[in-house]
Amino acid sequence: VYIDSNGNASITEIWDVYLNQGTEGYKQYTNLGNSKISNFMVTDDSSKIYDSVSYWNVNGDFNDKAYKNGIRNISGGVELCWGISNYGNRIYTLKYDISNFVTQYTDTQGIYFNFINLGQVVGYARIVIHSDIALSLDNARIWSFGYNGNINFMDGKIILDSYGALSNSQYMVGLVRFESNLFNTSNISNNSFDDIYDLAMESTNEVAGDNNYFNNLNYFKMVTDFIGFLIKILFRLCLNPLFLVFILYAILKKKKGVAWIWGSGKKSGYLDFGTYGKNLPSDDKINYWREIPCNKDIERAYWVAYNYNVVPTNELREGVIGAILLKWIKHDIITVSKTKKGLFSFKDNNYAIDFSNIECVTNEIENKLLELLKDAAGLNKTLEAREFEKWCKKNYDKVQSWFLSFNSLEQIELEKQGLISNEQEETNGMFGKIKIITVKKVSPRLREDAIHLKGLKKFLLDFSMMPEREYFEVHVWEDYLIYAQLLGIADKVEEQFSKLYPKFNEETKLDINSTTIAIRNMAYLGYKGYEDGVQMAKSRNYSGSSRSSGGGGRSYSSGGSSSGGSSGGGFR
Repeated sequence: VYIDSNGNASITEIWDVYLNQGTEGYKQYTNLGNSKISNFMVTDDSSKIYDSVSYWNVNGDFNDKAYKNGIRNISGGVELCWGISNYGNRIYTLKYDISNFVTQYTDTQGIYFNFINLGQVVGYARIVIHSDIALSLDNARIWSFGYNGNINFMDGKIILDSYGALSNSQYMVGLVRFESNLFNTSNISNNSFDDIYDLAMESTNEVAGDNNYFNNLNYFKMVTDFIGFLIKILFRLCLNPLFLVFILYAILKKKKGVAWIWGSGKKSGYLDFGTYGKNLPSDDKINYWREIPCNKDIERAYWVAYNYNVVPTNELREGVIGAILLKWIKHDIITVSKTKKGLFSFKDNNYAIDFSNIECVTNEIENKLLELLKDAAGLNKTLEAREFEKWCKKNYDKVQSWFLSFNSLEQIELEKQGLISNEQEETNGMFGKIKIITVKKVSPRLREDAIHLKGLKKFLLDFSMMPEREYFEVHVWEDYLIYAQLLGIADKVEEQFSKLYPKFNEETKLDINSTTIAIRNMAYLGYKGYEDGVQMAKSRNYSGSSRSSGGGGRSYSSGGSSSGGSSGGGFR
């Protein structure tokens, strides 16, 4: 659905079907108000353009309707009709215009339209609404009705997705409120958008409101129902509830607390970080550390930094992507190249990573990342920064799975190295019963690693201010740059290096003026896309049920039946 500047719509529909009977396809539109349908045309999978006829004879035979289409007037509306022409697997493309698609209400502009209501089973349906104006939460609010899928903003468009089949009683209605007058529409209504919203919501069978509130309400109801059930059981057992309360109070008083009843709550497999827990010395008590910690293992450094909160999680996740890419460049696994003539211009993101010559890496964690990057790169196996951002936004769940698997796989590796050991421990179970659980004891060496990571970060940030600076070999500086990326300080360290060692770029593959900046931007845009995808996913779990919300998410399985638009169709 493309909406032009005057609020008129150009529709393109693709019908993918299998047919073995009937003579025609059709789609009904009723209750269109001031809107008119025009310029109806049909093509099929053979690229045949159908002949538009001024009069459609619904009683004509198969041959009469073959390769023809027309508009038929019916009570309260019209039918768009076309000949089946051939049986079997067919793809029909319908195109037509709808005038006055956007309505000017008394308070704002909006759309209230039934896009699909065929009265026949549809295997899958997806509707894309777009215009020359990028549509988002900045300028619109969205709701949908009649199906079990969702509605969301994506890449400047509004997407309604059935997420599966539509039964013969389901439909797809979209309700859109534009936050300002985006279109020069002449379709004026005497109603307010609030009136239309109330009309759409009248027959919904779902509760409107804040999801968290109603989740809590449902939880409260579940708990109270369970308590009521227990009370009924107690009465059936002829126990006096007051007497039971007295007994319970006596037990708790004797055992000095509820831990005796419910147990310690500890489960097998929990990480025991020792006496100090995850606490580290404050920055002012951290000494400089010049060596690369964690045995120069990026995955180990990530696990340590994550679990001991050395770096905020968002910075660490962005950083580790870039750190691994820099490591690959250092070891000639990948290369960065320009995507257009001229010097590197990173503001334009005109650089790419070529994955055509790499099949896999030996490290399982890094290999999983490689698979994601190659998937994002597509058929040409060349990944550009903005391409990576868009891919991460659409595939945020794959990125999220990688982050989760990163921690679990590295923990397994640390257990193999003896840095995390499994030990048996006694703990309190329910009602005073002692149970044996497995505790994963974290070696103090990993806490030392965390302190050394903080010390390295402090050293790299303060290096240019030191009165006597040491000389390090190029490969050491390369490692410093990789770990600066991991720790989220790459930009500051790069700036120091470029001033202190201007010849560094001539001796390294990690050129500060091009390669490292390119990788840092690639990691930043990729993680930004991931975060955008996560936020969109959260909005899908929010029904957008109040006038002031409408951020997208789950569609109402009913409601919206008062809208005009599609009112039947299929094949006959």
